[in-house]
Amino acid sequence: MADSDDTSLGRDRSEREGAGDSLDLAVVGAELRARRIGLGIIIAVSLAFIASSSWQIIPAVFGARIEPLPDAPQGSPDRACAVGVRSLLGALDRIAGQVLPPWASDDQTVAALGARLSPEWDQAGAIARACEGSPQGQQAWAALQRMKMAEDQPVRMGRDALAVLHLEVAEHLPSDLR
Repeated sequence: MADSDDTSLGRDRSEREGAGDSLDLAVVGAELRARRIGLGIIIAVSLAFIASSSWQIIPAVFGARIEPLPDAPQGSPDRACAVGVRSLLGALDRIAGQVLPPWASDDQTVAALGARLSPEWDQAGAIARACEGSPQGQQAWAALQRMKMAEDQPVRMGRDALAVLHLEVAEHLPSDLR
């Protein structure tokens, strides 16, 4: 009887181990599925973030989706903004070829630039207020400020870089002022 008890115990033990193996396989399979689902969610969120970032960054870098100021009647804020931006851009064009001596300090360069931009840039505050009224005006003003900052730099940007900025500002203007 003892032998039969040992064999029956051995059989029970092996049956329990077999059940444990299948239970372990089920747990491992569930863990693997959970890990795959978790990684899938992380990948989906990452792709959504990348797509959203690309949607916002690429047009800003390459100048897509620029909406010019509308053709507005004389005396309207949009028209005042467009005419003012065009006038300020003309002043920047006028000084584009002028070079200061290499020994001029940064402060001297900025002061000389301010004097050369007068009288057009004396009205910059009023033009900025006129441009605040519409999103297109704000974009045109921001493009003009980028152009001015490039001109303000003591170490001059290349002519090609300034030409790209000039075109960006011009794209914000109504067709009759380009």
